[in-house]
Amino acid sequence: MMEETLGKRIVGHRKRLGLTQDQLAEQLGITAQAVSKWENDLSCPDITMLPKLARIFGVTTDALLGVQPESTVHAAELVTREADEEPEGIHAQQGDWEFHWDGGRRGSLGFAVLVLLVGSLLLAGRWLQWQVGFWDLLWPCALLVFGLGGLYPRFRFFRVGCALCGGWFLAETLGLLPAGLGGDLVFPVILVLFGLSLLAEALRKSRGHGFRVTRGGRSANAFHLSPEGFTCENCFGEDRRTVELSRLSQGTIECAFGELRVDLSGCEALAADCHVTVDCSFGNVLLLVPRRFRAEVDSDTSFANVDTVGQPDPGAAPIRLDCNVSFGSVTIRYI
Repeated sequence: MMEETLGKRIVGHRKRLGLTQDQLAEQLGITAQAVSKWENDLSCPDITMLPKLARIFGVTTDALLGVQPESTVHAAELVTREADEEPEGIHAQQGDWEFHWDGGRRGSLGFAVLVLLVGSLLLAGRWLQWQVGFWDLLWPCALLVFGLGGLYPRFRFFRVGCALCGGWFLAETLGLLPAGLGGDLVFPVILVLFGLSLLAEALRKSRGHGFRVTRGGRSANAFHLSPEGFTCENCFGEDRRTVELSRLSQGTIECAFGELRVDLSGCEALAADCHVTVDCSFGNVLLLVPRRFRAEVDSDTSFANVDTVGQPDPGAAPIRLDCNVSFGSVTIRYI
């Protein structure tokens, strides 16, 4: 039998995670042509790329190089922030006064600000006789918060454009625009500024698909592993996570205004009462479940759907899956 090459292993892991060559190249900061050459065994990754590839694929560098079988059981490790990543949040100290903001909670903070902003404007509308409804306020407020929330820790022209559009639509909805600044003048100006911001962003960054919230090349959203379970949160962006545990007992998946993919193929066994909760609002969650496990779904949906793709193996170990979905979707795919 022909020996499996490094290129074939890279192809297999990439397809297992559902990544395109462009998406993998974007995460590595290289070109898609370089990934194509690796996969066709026309060249090999630089030695500095091997740890990055292994981290993305959720395997060890030895397994990636074929030094040991990929089916070898790996001890679960807690995911921690590496020293070369940007600091989580803001910390400042002056004398006895100290201020600290946890950047890992930024997504949840943005969602909370959005809810408070819409609720406050609805209350103010009753007192000021504004003829506005919930849906008239929701989407411009969401666009405004999304734009402003993405300006830290790295300035983004795209987020400035989103904030400008959201702010203008909100002001127009509330009738706060000064006389003479109607839509026939302001809206075209906003579109031109938005287009210039998109052009600057496209010229500045490498080619990729869609958008995602990143910090130091990694997702800015929260992901934590414990010896018995995991917690995964994603807000306003796109994220992919692989859970690696020797024994999964419980898990929590939260997604709001974004897309989240969670891969459970790294879990080797399940506890007898394994329980995973999925909360999804205005978003999409894709849960990849190995066929040796069986998802027993209990769903509570509002203008949403929960779908299952594929079938588990006979006698598969059960996972109790509670899905609370509002204005979104959850897909359970067996792999």
